[in-house]
Amino acid sequence: MKYKRAGFLISAALLMIGGGCVSLAETGGKVLDGSAFAEKTLASYQEEPGGKTRLDRVHPKDGPEFIAIRFDSMPNLRITGSLPDGEGNFYLSSLYFLSPNTNGWNEFTLELSGSGSFVSSDAAQTGALLQLKGPVETLDIREGKIRRGASRLTGAQALTALHNRQERIEAITLWMKEQPGLPDFLDRETFEEYWTPLLFPEIVKQKKRPAAWTEGESWVLGEDVKWNSVYTKSVFPEDLWPVRNSGTLLRDWEEASGWIYFAFEWDHIVASLSETIELKKIK
Repeated sequence: MKYKRAGFLISAALLMIGGGCVSLAETGGKVLDGSAFAEKTLASYQEEPGGKTRLDRVHPKDGPEFIAIRFDSMPNLRITGSLPDGEGNFYLSSLYFLSPNTNGWNEFTLELSGSGSFVSSDAAQTGALLQLKGPVETLDIREGKIRRGASRLTGAQALTALHNRQERIEAITLWMKEQPGLPDFLDRETFEEYWTPLLFPEIVKQKKRPAAWTEGESWVLGEDVKWNSVYTKSVFPEDLWPVRNSGTLLRDWEEASGWIYFAFEWDHIVASLSETIELKKIK
């Protein structure tokens, strides 16, 4: 039985590799610990026409049924809530997110506070309307795991590292949102292309460096990169100076740029769900 189980996991991994390295990383954590096979989707609704929001009714192996809101544009994000009551009201409970990188991933579940409605839009119950109501509050990360190459952090050790990274990500995204003239980012790739030269001009070609770049006379070594501390002080708030000059910001970017993109887009995600979304039953 153990050999069959191992063979199945290897086959699953190979199938995901066939879909691309990102697909493997996005699902990797759940495949390795078995949680990817611990629940069943009972019904599914997809936004139409051509929408990117999906709602599933999920039956876990252990525990009560729940609803899960997913997004085609951000497949490594899942927002969960209670089953709607007789009037269609439900309450948000948690958010699961996985941020893949070339050497592993960060994954975590944090608690949510908020509510919404999910009601049938026709007599045949083939359509439905989804909408969040009121503010949505993100609470503490309650569990998570980190994979770095061959090493894996779990339990309290992972929680400490995830909380520390979360604080740094909140600080950098707050600064990002305050910058003037920001474009709309269609996806993570365009987000990274825009911000990499601004955050790390030292590691891009000279022609891509921002107008604020000056050669300066003060350099600090961190994570094997010489950081221009003059640029750091002229562009970033003081609380981010040690984060950038030590190379910690670069490490966060390399290991969790998807998380940074998600944190930057979170307000937009909530705003989109606060509008009435028409769904069509597909399962």
